[in-house]
Amino acid sequence: MQPKPHRPLRERKSGLIQFRVTPSVEKQLASHLDGSAKITSLDKVARRLLLEALDQRELDRKLDGFDANELQNYQVFEGDALRVLPKLPAKAFQTCICSPPYWRQRDYGHPAQLGREPSSDVYINRLAEAFMAVHRVLRDDGTLWIVIDDTYWKKQLAGIPWRLALDLQRRGWVWRSEIAWVKASTPEPAKDRPTRAHEAVLLFSKRKNYFYDHAPVLEPHDNPWAIDCIQKAQAAGLKGRPKTNPFSKDQRRSNGSRGITRAEYGTLMNPAGKNRRDVWFINSEKHRGSHSAVMPVRLAELCIRASTKAGDLVLDPFAGVGTSGIAALKLGRRFVGVELVPDFVYSAGERLQIAQPVAPATAS
Repeated sequence: MQPKPHRPLRERKSGLIQFRVTPSVEKQLASHLDGSAKITSLDKVARRLLLEALDQRELDRKLDGFDANELQNYQVFEGDALRVLPKLPAKAFQTCICSPPYWRQRDYGHPAQLGREPSSDVYINRLAEAFMAVHRVLRDDGTLWIVIDDTYWKKQLAGIPWRLALDLQRRGWVWRSEIAWVKASTPEPAKDRPTRAHEAVLLFSKRKNYFYDHAPVLEPHDNPWAIDCIQKAQAAGLKGRPKTNPFSKDQRRSNGSRGITRAEYGTLMNPAGKNRRDVWFINSEKHRGSHSAVMPVRLAELCIRASTKAGDLVLDPFAGVGTSGIAALKLGRRFVGVELVPDFVYSAGERLQIAQPVAPATAS
């Protein structure tokens, strides 16, 4: 059982706390003091630096005591992904599923947030550095799924998903797929281009050979001809793929047949469904709390089903309100999230506490 989430600690009105700070924090504090031998007053910036130093000290304490092998269900760390990820155990996670803040679309009010960079180049570089930190903590057969939207900036499409993908590819990631997540289109004021109604889901792996299970994410057959072929194969008692090539003209002549029957076509198809395509129609979801833009649980479930087994560890370095964690727990996986905004950390804790694992998770 996970501990009940607490609201982020606020500044105390009284009391004295003594602790050491890093030289960089000490230097910043010195610039806000009055120059006397004793600290007589601190302005808002100085108080913020002190509180941030305390928060970082508490985070370091939690990370030093974290053991991925002993994690039962979930853990969410409050902090910057680039500070937290280097302290997580190497090669511990089977997959990473995340939707980082999109560039120039929302302001979450945190001074260290992603997405408010002055240029797309700076934004992509910061994201790429975070994903290189993810690279270290993924298992060698692990995968990375990134849900990311593009941005129109100064009358031009910025090309964020493709530029990020090419940057990660250059840094050593293997780019395996670009999936179009098609959602209900929202009204746009533009009249000089088509309405944008999809976001990108980028799939990467650390190596060319990696874990991917296609069976749990098969799509149902929707082609009447294919359905009829499968039914005729089953009616004829034909099971499994044929040992010889049914498309061989010589083989057909020796059997005295002119063409391939529908039943023979049916033996080449999987009755359980067809391989999932790279266009996903999934409705968007809304969250009533402070985070209005959330990844659909259904989308996260598809990624987790395809890239993990029961008990595996799932990572989200931009956890938001914990959607990927909810999907992981529902499927009997374990989850570790990292989130910068305190209010989102609290909301994620509440939602994850309500979510119940399908079965007790065991490490694979």
